[in-house]
Amino acid sequence: MSRVCRTCQHLKRPEIDRRLAAGEPAAQLARDYRLNASSLYRHRANCLKLGSANAILKEAARGTAAVALLPSKETLSGAYSDLAGRIDDIIAQAQADGSFKLALSGLNALRQTLESHARLAGHIGPATAEVNVAIQNNVNINVAQIGERLIGKFDHQPAVKAQIAQALLEIDDEDSKQD
Repeated sequence: MSRVCRTCQHLKRPEIDRRLAAGEPAAQLARDYRLNASSLYRHRANCLKLGSANAILKEAARGTAAVALLPSKETLSGAYSDLAGRIDDIIAQAQADGSFKLALSGLNALRQTLESHARLAGHIGPATAEVNVAIQNNVNINVAQIGERLIGKFDHQPAVKAQIAQALLEIDDEDSKQD
């Protein structure tokens, strides 16, 4: 029989989980919440399925680096200026050759590329890049313990006690049907 995770049972578990997911060291959290550091390490690895604090911080740094690689407003402004110059040259050449349709098609593709870069960098309009975050929330509830506590609290009220017992049986029946 496996042991019940003490951190999962802690009243401030959501706060602890958030801080672990942010990469805070388990030793610091152990001091803050008066928990055993090894229990927090196991909780982070087994219950939250997270890597070490260093691994989490490295992943965050990679995201920061990716954002830093996006073009700046100045770079995009220069690209738009270059595009304007190229548009003038191409229009002059297209007028001389009589091929406006092909020239405008190419310019439109260049403009769309620049706008996409500007949107991704967050300089114009809402960014179209999406970031999907999956959160796995493992909740280990010992229904038997909760039931015993509830029934114990309402020991002097037999009708309420019977209703709680009936509700717990219904939950147990539902769980049996799902298995």
